[in-house]
Amino acid sequence: MNKRLSGLLTASVFLFAGSTIASSANAAEAKTTLANFSQDNASHIDRVLGELTRQHDNASSLVKSARQPSSLALNSSLLASNSTGLSNDEDVLERLTAVASNSVSKFKQTGLASWYGRKFHGRKTASGDTFDMNGLTAAHRSLPLNCYVKVTNKTNGKTVVVKVNDRGPFSGNRVLDLSYGAAKQLGITSKGVGNVSIERVSGP
Repeated sequence: MNKRLSGLLTASVFLFAGSTIASSANAAEAKTTLANFSQDNASHIDRVLGELTRQHDNASSLVKSARQPSSLALNSSLLASNSTGLSNDEDVLERLTAVASNSVSKFKQTGLASWYGRKFHGRKTASGDTFDMNGLTAAHRSLPLNCYVKVTNKTNGKTVVVKVNDRGPFSGNRVLDLSYGAAKQLGITSKGVGNVSIERVSGP
């Protein structure tokens, strides 16, 4: 074998070896990157679930009482039905949002409702609306502003649908503060308070 051919073979061997080493290095780097991506993804999901748990723990007892006793995030059929197909945080957040929305839409509560009227007439509510004492509105501690609830007077069976546009009541053991107009329809203006049930509805 002449020197030129030997040199070419030697160079080819080094090139092949270098390519193999480079491929191994690339594979190792890809594996490391994939592992880091998986860890980052898991870390993001852990933070999301941690934040939901923190918000649940800090929620009022009224909100907690309307929720399922087990974790909505982990036991929901929305997640369990296709958990293996989750590819990123957006999928998880989308499903958790659906769970939360479903939970809020099924909100039900019972307790004492009071009412407020002339003293606050014309003032701004938490939603930015101008309070109309004769309108059909209410104040609630935690329900989304501008949502609607059907309120039923458990004593006489009368009902009214009100828009939640304010926050409260913040004293006593009351669960809802109705406008004068709504309280009048329920027949509780004379007593000041009434035993009611609250159910989330889509609109008036």
